[in-house]
Amino acid sequence: MTELDIFMLQAQNNQGTGMYQVALAFSVWVAFRVSGIARQQYSDNVIVKIAATGFGLGTLFFFNMTYSFWAWNMESTAHRLVELQNSGTELSGLAQSFVTNMNATATVPGFSMIPSDPVAIILQISILVLILLPIWAPNK
Repeated sequence: MTELDIFMLQAQNNQGTGMYQVALAFSVWVAFRVSGIARQQYSDNVIVKIAATGFGLGTLFFFNMTYSFWAWNMESTAHRLVELQNSGTELSGLAQSFVTNMNATATVPGFSMIPSDPVAIILQISILVLILLPIWAPNK
């Protein structure tokens, strides 16, 4: 596999992950709407609250999964470049910069559902609060 092949694979992976992220952004919006409707029209119905909570948590789970795949794709690309370099191929400056920026090693990156980016964690906690608070907060 050449450097160009590795970057092309990364581009394809990022395109797929990006399309999935667009669909999940819409699903998050639907979860916001469901939580608002559950509060406005079904505030006394526990079954609707549980269903709305389940939908919101499921949506957030897959939203998090998308971030996890993106991070894993980036780490895997850097790992592939390190393997290429270790095989004796000289990397371009761009590829070397990418490897350095990702702190890549010859160790195969593991997949983790816990986001490594603190901004992603803050975003997901905010989405969680914005979905659950309207459902379960007491009415005024």
